[in-house]
Amino acid sequence: MGWISNFLEKIMPTKQQIGGDATAVVIDIPAELYYKELAIYTATSLIANAISRSEIKCFVGGKPTKSEDYFLLNVSPNANETSSIFWHKVINKAIREGKALVVDAAGKLYCADSWIREQERPILGDIYSGVTTGNFQFNKTFTQNDCYMFTLDNINVKQLIDGMYEEYGKIMSAAAQAFKKSNGQKYKIHIDGVKSGDEEFEKEFENEISEQLKSYIESDNAVYPEFDGYSLEPDKATTSAKSSADFVQLRSDLFKTVAGAMHIPESMMTGNITNMSEVVGAFLSFGVDPYADMITEGLNKRGGAENYIKGNFYMVDTGKIQHRDLFNIAAGISNLISSGTYCIDEVREELGMAPLNTEWSHKHFITKNFEEIGRFLKGTEGGENKA
Repeated sequence: MGWISNFLEKIMPTKQQIGGDATAVVIDIPAELYYKELAIYTATSLIANAISRSEIKCFVGGKPTKSEDYFLLNVSPNANETSSIFWHKVINKAIREGKALVVDAAGKLYCADSWIREQERPILGDIYSGVTTGNFQFNKTFTQNDCYMFTLDNINVKQLIDGMYEEYGKIMSAAAQAFKKSNGQKYKIHIDGVKSGDEEFEKEFENEISEQLKSYIESDNAVYPEFDGYSLEPDKATTSAKSSADFVQLRSDLFKTVAGAMHIPESMMTGNITNMSEVVGAFLSFGVDPYADMITEGLNKRGGAENYIKGNFYMVDTGKIQHRDLFNIAAGISNLISSGTYCIDEVREELGMAPLNTEWSHKHFITKNFEEIGRFLKGTEGGENKA
């Protein structure tokens, strides 16, 4: 993941060999920092995975079409990326930085890694320059006519989580150190009093015996030779081991905090899902749909009001995110067709199947149980009069 390496480069100075062959760089990063990043990554990847599974429908004259725009938004936006990679990058930018800039260059779409808002124009629209993607910088400025700015609100949730974590991380670090100390092994060595103060003994103890003790204590399997005048035994005052439950609870609280900030059910963050349908429904409603609306509105904003009124617009359809078992929804499929709501080809497309594209599969059917309300009332009135 590129964002992980970029993130570490910003906060951790590294030393590298100048010239010659590249050398390995070892960075001592606190484990607590990884817990926070893992929590944020889990949340963003859940939302990004859901968006990348969604279908971005392109309507022309009010009817969905498979146009070039459809290919760019659902298959491949540019020469190097698939739509899944592209939308993952957009969602990560929107969550971590509060906004994501997508530029249109030569008919292809690119999510910018960095940019400069050259001019802030509330009436005519802002202008952006210095736009980069990867190691390439565009040699042009972008206006609202050739870019999309995806932003959900003016609050950067990542900054809020970072601010909360400044104190929370210290608590986690203290809990981890307390657990290590309480569960570490400590020994006492008894030495014959005759040898205390002996310079030759002190030198021997420092150079040989202390090294043997260190090797013995740190090894999983080891033998310590106990000489005459020496006695090694555990220090009972330090053998009160503590459970890791407190530390695990702190880590769980961190994931719950991030889940709440991202409007994601806690069980999805931990993977302990029991009522799948309800949990996924809440996740889509509060965690995913706002970002789907963000993309829908961002795409239609550039298209303009005139196109929108004519029925030329985009819509992010999140209906296919949740897995569907054909046998479980067979009755629902029948009702959709028999009520005339969907034709057979429309149902097949909703299920991810290829349409049949036949004359009869495009027709809408309705059972005889359905009748126009006017005709129903007329028949009822006639029956009452006859009576």
